[in-house]
Amino acid sequence: MKELNIIDILKQINLFSSLSEKELSELAIVAHISHYHKDSIVFTQGEMSENLMILIDGVVSVYKHDSKGNEVVIGYFNRYSLLAEAAILRKIPIPSSARFQTDGSILKISLDGFERFLLSHSRLSYEMIQSLLEKIDLLQQNIHFNLAATSKEKILNFYQKNPKLALDLKQYEIASILSITAETLSRNLSKLVNEKKLVQTATGYKVP
Repeated sequence: MKELNIIDILKQINLFSSLSEKELSELAIVAHISHYHKDSIVFTQGEMSENLMILIDGVVSVYKHDSKGNEVVIGYFNRYSLLAEAAILRKIPIPSSARFQTDGSILKISLDGFERFLLSHSRLSYEMIQSLLEKIDLLQQNIHFNLAATSKEKILNFYQKNPKLALDLKQYEIASILSITAETLSRNLSKLVNEKKLVQTATGYKVP
């Protein structure tokens, strides 16, 4: 990712895109950038965070462990995604863990500073609520879809909605997101290519 200053980064995040230069400068004062190497842990389940976290480069996996200690991936996130914002804003322990799948960076905004900023910028408070509601709606849609769809439908839907992420992730990682085996993914990818619903490229698969 090209090196940008914090104000330039904030401009590219939908949540802050309507703020003026003066407002962006105010917010930038309470923000900093942290850089991570591949496999670095971003946060662990049960941890508290004093910062709002926005992924600005790289791919992060969010996961939990089941009763047998197996890692269960909840999802993968890429550039300009907020991470664990619901728990952070409510000041409760984060209910999952997160790890970088690539080298990457996170913009961290002091939670105290962000709360003070929200008090004087009601428009941003409204947009933050809308962002959280959109995530809840998306989660409900995904739950319904994953309960009702076939493996092939899940795979095609993933490639349609996540074209960049699909090229960044390995096939076993995509299979983990979709809660299917790598073999099921491979078999259905071949079917989708034969049906001309996906095309294979040098870096993966994409919707034609």
